[in-house]
Amino acid sequence: MEDTEEEKKDGIGSWITNADGATVKRVLLWVEIVFFIFVYICSRYDYQRKEIRLENLKKELVDLEYQSLNVTSSVSAKSKPSYIETVVSQKESSLSSDSESPFILP
Repeated sequence: MEDTEEEKKDGIGSWITNADGATVKRVLLWVEIVFFIFVYICSRYDYQRKEIRLENLKKELVDLEYQSLNVTSSVSAKSKPSYIETVVSQKESSLSSDSESPFILP
């Protein structure tokens, strides 16, 4: 009978199935720690990916704002009356500038 008790204490599985269950608690604690480390690492990589995407979108927004300003300035420059008059005079069309002053309504 003594040999079987000693074999149970010396066996590999004895550290898992001891009487007070402390080793099982330690193993479960380590499993829990590893799980939370894994969750932390995954969420950190996800956060970094989102930050990189946000920076790229900010750069793209700034580029689009500059393009918008360039297009707006070129459109406003081409719609000025002096530019239109020069284009009309070069094309020799039947359009001409009004020589009379505008009417002022009382």
